[in-house]
Amino acid sequence: MIQSNFFQHHHIRALLLMCVVLLSVRMQAQSSNARLTMEIRNATLESLVKRLENSTGFTFVYGEEVRLNSRISLQVKQLTISELLEQAFRDQPVEFSINGKHIVLRKREMPKKKERRRFTISGCVTEQGSAETLIGANVTEGRYATGTSTNTFGLYSLTLPEGEVSLTFSYLGFRPQQSRFVLTRDTVINIQLAGNVELQEVVITSQRKEAGIQSANTGSHDIPITQIRHTPSILGEADVLKTLQLMPGVQAGMEGFAGMYVRGGTPDQNLVMLDGIPVYNADHLMGVFSVFTPEAVKNVSLFKSSFPARYGGRLSSIVDVRTNDGDLHQYHGSLSIGSLTDKLHLEGPIRKGKTSFSLSGRFMPTTLIPNAVNTSESYGTHISTDKYNYYFYDLNAKLNHKFNDRSRLFLGFYRGKDHYHYYNDDKPTDYSSSPQQYYTSKARLNWGNLIGYARWNYVFSPKLFGNATVAYNQYRMTLQEDTENRKIQNGNTLERQIYTSKFHSGIRDWSARMDFDYTPSTSHRVRFGSEFIHHLFSPGVSTAHEGNYGTSTTPADTTYRTSINQAQRGFELSLYAEDDWELSDRLSLNWGGRLTLFHTQGKSYLSAQPRLSLRYDLGNGLAAKASYAHMAQYVHLLSSTPLSMPTDLWVPITRNIRPMYSNQYAAGLYYDGLSGWEFSVEGYYKQMRHILEYQDGVSFFGNSTYWEEKVEMGEGRCYGLEVMAQRTVGKTTGWISYTLSKSERRFKDGSISQGQWFPHKYDRRHSVNLCLNHKFSDRIDVGASWIFYTGGYMTVPERQTIVIKSDGSIGQENYISHRNNYQLPPTHRLNVGINFNRKTKHGMRTWNISIYNLYNAMNPNVVYTKQENIYEIFAPGEIITQHTKTTIKKLTILPLIPSVTYTYRF
Repeated sequence: MIQSNFFQHHHIRALLLMCVVLLSVRMQAQSSNARLTMEIRNATLESLVKRLENSTGFTFVYGEEVRLNSRISLQVKQLTISELLEQAFRDQPVEFSINGKHIVLRKREMPKKKERRRFTISGCVTEQGSAETLIGANVTEGRYATGTSTNTFGLYSLTLPEGEVSLTFSYLGFRPQQSRFVLTRDTVINIQLAGNVELQEVVITSQRKEAGIQSANTGSHDIPITQIRHTPSILGEADVLKTLQLMPGVQAGMEGFAGMYVRGGTPDQNLVMLDGIPVYNADHLMGVFSVFTPEAVKNVSLFKSSFPARYGGRLSSIVDVRTNDGDLHQYHGSLSIGSLTDKLHLEGPIRKGKTSFSLSGRFMPTTLIPNAVNTSESYGTHISTDKYNYYFYDLNAKLNHKFNDRSRLFLGFYRGKDHYHYYNDDKPTDYSSSPQQYYTSKARLNWGNLIGYARWNYVFSPKLFGNATVAYNQYRMTLQEDTENRKIQNGNTLERQIYTSKFHSGIRDWSARMDFDYTPSTSHRVRFGSEFIHHLFSPGVSTAHEGNYGTSTTPADTTYRTSINQAQRGFELSLYAEDDWELSDRLSLNWGGRLTLFHTQGKSYLSAQPRLSLRYDLGNGLAAKASYAHMAQYVHLLSSTPLSMPTDLWVPITRNIRPMYSNQYAAGLYYDGLSGWEFSVEGYYKQMRHILEYQDGVSFFGNSTYWEEKVEMGEGRCYGLEVMAQRTVGKTTGWISYTLSKSERRFKDGSISQGQWFPHKYDRRHSVNLCLNHKFSDRIDVGASWIFYTGGYMTVPERQTIVIKSDGSIGQENYISHRNNYQLPPTHRLNVGINFNRKTKHGMRTWNISIYNLYNAMNPNVVYTKQENIYEIFAPGEIITQHTKTTIKKLTILPLIPSVTYTYRF
């Protein structure tokens, strides 16, 4: 009995042990056979092991002798752990074995390989359907952990060893596409990417982009056009420059207007370009709107520091706006009717697959009305009639012809104009026999840009791309006033006096540019080229005509010039070269330089401008960057108001006014290890020399006579810290940023503020920007933006002081201790917008409802001072003392403003 029980217990224990072993083996088999889907980017051995341990439950065992030749990047879908490791270690000196729950890694002797030939893969990445080129699309090869990105014209070049390759093409908002083949010769692969509505599944894997967190450049941003279109702005008008004002380090001048002040600079220190051509006046309606129509825009890049050598001519920023090339295969467009402007966009093929056009227009309805406002007033025996109107418009046109895969021709045109006119007619109502006076007055003010260019792209070889451009660029402002005064009796003119005055200013450029893009290997991307610009400045030319007719005296008819300014020419020649160089898996840099010669008034200025940017990958999505850039600027904008006025004057450097120079240093930390997020902390320090400030009491309102005698040259310094968190994919996207900054000026000769440092007008210590977009469904999406920044500075009299004048008399004058001695109050504002989308039989219908300044913050759009006389009376009728009190007044012209916009896309 005892023996029987013993055998029973023995068999039970054996059975249980067998079950445990079988269960363990089954669990191990299930774990080994589990299918994995993941993306591995630029991983070290340590980061790869850690990720696989967290994902599978296996434990890795290896010694110090186990090392990788290069980092591992690959995308896998539904592979077992064994298949994944085989693919990861295929070209690495590592072998593995799976023992239970442990994976043992050992050093493997790599067979000596013959030097394999290398071939170049090149081509163009476009949008499926429209064939629109994609700027900054990513091209990566997983086996060799290398990649590149497309240039401004959608072209790429990648050199790899012969053999099997696996390319992945990706772009934000598009489905990634893979291409696997055996590379045996130079190969051209043109890829079309399809749109991806599920943005949360899109992963950006770029290792080298034109701008952004993955590039070597500091202070650079790529702004998606979808973000611009969904950022609420005044009157529902999506605006490129208003969206850029929400980036860290970028501020508006006056609240609600489009002027850009980047890292302590001024508006004329920003190089704003349309398809590579400078735009001298980028604003409409005194800065409320920019000249860029969103429907015509494809890509926007912003550089605040570490400027690539291919850019030059300004100190503070580069804004590179690229427009649509036109759909090569089908016609489509959009029609938008808004509260202020109407927009129309059309594009499509002229010859399918070969030639296309893109046409965009924006205009105010008042463009078609000669006199939008008409008022009349009677007084005595006369009636006075006032008629006036204002409008602006933009017109973008582009032709794109594809000769073949290697050669393309682009023709571009832009015309933008603001127009204001006023007409006054004062005439008698009683035409009796007695003489009557008849008076008319007309005033017209026009200003705007005209740009035309021709561009030829040619692929000389799989590694060399060329781009030749010739362009004409003009900004012109004209002001004309005509008056006529007639004495009439019985229908006959007894006397007639006329006066006509004309004033115009502007700048015209003829330019020719040649750019080359050379990719000798996967670790180098070299750009080099040259540019010549012929500037013609017209700082301000006035003429007048006066006539007296019908009097008893001899008729007088005189034409004369009231301005002595003459047109001034400038010749600018630039050479540049830069290299995107990946020194190792961790370290990359962009280095180069720009050499510029500017000749004017018989004097030449030569400037060598070195540029350097470094990026070091610290691992796990963390990177450090540092940069230095030296910049030179040869033009100035004279303005006496914080608004963008048509009377602002562009003037060149002269024999006496030297070029402005800047040195900017920047460094920061950047993190993108959290899927769908990007974080950055960046500091900068900028020095500026030969910057201009107006002397006290000087005005340039449309008059540049002797302007050199009215300005002073000094120095400036700006420094700050910018923090940004950005969500790049998913239903909710946007960013929040904080900027801590300081900007100062000094004029050592003592002409301004006794030679001491004083704050810049727009020195705002703290700035917070929030921009959010959320897509509830295909039918509803919302956007919101909120800003807060501390006030800028203005100059106000502090008190009255007694002075003895040159004639011996005693008087009172305002005492000002230093320029910009008063800080304005903070500004904050919330904008919201919602889109209601509905698909129709032939397109998409969208209603947009936006509210600018939702909680009606009474921000100071205009600030000015007013002086009041204060009297102190000792006894009735007896004045004892009198003094002047300065009061600061603010004017809010942009309160809560709702708007509705209807858009139909077809």
